[in-house]
Amino acid sequence: MKFNVEIEPIEAEVRDSSLIIWSKTPLRILSSAVLNGGLKEANGIINVQVSEDCGNDKNDEHWNAEDFLIRKVQRLQLPNDQVVGLMTAAKMQNVAVSSKKYDEITLTVFATAGTSIAVTAGESAASKEHSCRLEKCGTINIILLVDGNLTESCMVDALKTVTEAKTVALRELDVRSQFSGDAASGTLTDSVAVACTKKGDAIKFAGTFTMLGELIGKCVRETVKTAIYKQEKLVPDRPLTERLAERKISLESIMSLLREPHIIHGSPKYQQLKKQVEQTLSDRKIAALVMASLRLDDDLRKGLIPASQSNNSIDKIVFEEIIRTVLRDCLSEEKVISEFDFRKENPLNEDSIGPFTKCIFLAILNNAYSSI
Repeated sequence: MKFNVEIEPIEAEVRDSSLIIWSKTPLRILSSAVLNGGLKEANGIINVQVSEDCGNDKNDEHWNAEDFLIRKVQRLQLPNDQVVGLMTAAKMQNVAVSSKKYDEITLTVFATAGTSIAVTAGESAASKEHSCRLEKCGTINIILLVDGNLTESCMVDALKTVTEAKTVALRELDVRSQFSGDAASGTLTDSVAVACTKKGDAIKFAGTFTMLGELIGKCVRETVKTAIYKQEKLVPDRPLTERLAERKISLESIMSLLREPHIIHGSPKYQQLKKQVEQTLSDRKIAALVMASLRLDDDLRKGLIPASQSNNSIDKIVFEEIIRTVLRDCLSEEKVISEFDFRKENPLNEDSIGPFTKCIFLAILNNAYSSI
């Protein structure tokens, strides 16, 4: 499988489970690659597909990523010292590519993407989990090719813009951290490579305030989202149950909010109630309301919701009036708000369902219970 790079003299193809990008003349490359990373002059960049459990086999304690890539480069009959090597568990047939031109600027972006180990930058759960062996691997690898003469500082600027655009793409798909359920900013093992042909006058900047930066942002967002869809069929409007699971909220955890002690877990009446709740969550109006409440809880945890000036807290009465009105329209039920003290909830407890969402779930449970 060959690609139209639109930059002379660069060619690209997928061969032997590897994306091979090769230039007849040396490229200036800045990367976080496993093989020959950093700032380097090289003719080629490869992105190699490995198995999802690569390096996680307990019987293979001496597995070394760099050695693996060196052997792969040799099998591809490429010179080791002229190749920058990345690796991923994403399938190479799912690579996405996008090219853009503006006046004298031409660029091409390649991306492979998996989100099985998506993470939010700065969360402690990720580093703790990473200290152990992971059951599966997924990564987002991005290769940016620019037909131009980028200075070293400009290449750093371009790498920054690539990373920002990748995070925007994840936000647009609402990809969540596999560890906390928070909005993901990347995966544990992402790699980026920025390469330029060194042609023409020096280009000093590639931030979002420049045309080059704008094109980079558009290309990266497009290719990352396409690559994720090709790899995982992830779409923005996926079912609510999937969106909840990504936030570590299961149907069972919703059912655990039930306040009717005579309904025993697993009993026929419990199963009937569970089915009713599941049907309610499949309603598009309810799904939209739940998603809105999840966003509110996210903002609440981050301190983004204006509090009352008098007591520095969210106004319970105003909130319940709004929710009661909305739920009455959605559920056609007058008494949908159960006894629920919003102020007693702890919004900083990320392991629990947030107070906004909990209020919605309690109303859904009450409505379901009244109908069986």
